[in-house]
Amino acid sequence: MPGTPAVSARRGLLFVVACLTLLAILRSAAMVHAGEGMPPGTTRDLVLGVARPLDRVASTLRLNQPDRLLTKAFGHPDPTVDKTDDSELATAAALAEPDTNTGTGTGKGRGQDDAAARALRTPTAADPLRVLVTGDSLTESLGPTITRTAPSAIRAETDTRFGTGLVRPDFFDWATHAHQQVAERDPEAVVVAMGGNDGQGITQPDGTILPAGSPEWEAEYRRRAIVLMRIWSDGGTRRVYWLALPPARSSTLNDYFTRMNEATRAAADRVPGARFLDLRPTLSNNGAYTDYLTDGGGHSVLIRTRDGVHLTLDGARLAAAPVLRTLGEDWHLS
Repeated sequence: MPGTPAVSARRGLLFVVACLTLLAILRSAAMVHAGEGMPPGTTRDLVLGVARPLDRVASTLRLNQPDRLLTKAFGHPDPTVDKTDDSELATAAALAEPDTNTGTGTGKGRGQDDAAARALRTPTAADPLRVLVTGDSLTESLGPTITRTAPSAIRAETDTRFGTGLVRPDFFDWATHAHQQVAERDPEAVVVAMGGNDGQGITQPDGTILPAGSPEWEAEYRRRAIVLMRIWSDGGTRRVYWLALPPARSSTLNDYFTRMNEATRAAADRVPGARFLDLRPTLSNNGAYTDYLTDGGGHSVLIRTRDGVHLTLDGARLAAAPVLRTLGEDWHLS
């Protein structure tokens, strides 16, 4: 129009970039929440790589206050507020251990011994063992591999929940979900692999933050694992096989994994029907991280993905073998 100043393409682009940057800062918590629920991969890494630093800045400078007020005004849940006080997992964990006894640390312990006296049926192809493989993204390749390679007397299905774990029940409450799994799927055995996202602090219902890797953090992780194992095992009427986290390439993450393994091993000692299944000898080089291992055919195979945490299909095949062997031994299939 005559008399209307023209806006250059460069200025228009800068304006759009400025608006998007402002929106990202104001909605940083929602970006983090969305990123945590994405499947592992480049997109998730990029989203969280940008969103988490932005969210820390926005929270420190209180730039997210307008968004929180609008969110509350429209009756939507606030992703910037920790809701562990409302989660079944965090609440039940406070009652999980009446004393400080953590068991013998054998991985079999009192829980497995109590359940051992219960006679287990012998599944058949006509009436197969109902197995649920569940957990975080660590089950993405392992679960289907177990299903494909299991004998006809085992019927396995997978329930993978990306970006979840025990430290953030405000994002996903595994205790509530475990109840749903038992009610809807009625498994006889539950194979669990999770922890890849749990190398972060735990916020308690009273607001106390337990630093990742601290003794207090490990104790709370053990209590939360006890809660889940008890839901799945139901007093030993079902078997629970909690898989150890194999070594991670990152030394920092590997330290967290070591503490998680000790916590879940001790938890299995406290729960009838639960067992800690240590896959580290199968998925490591004498306990150390490795990208390659030799398979049963004598071939060198890549077992870990680029992130140094997840398993490739060849790695999943190596991991599935001891799981299926253990199921066969316990349920008289071998």
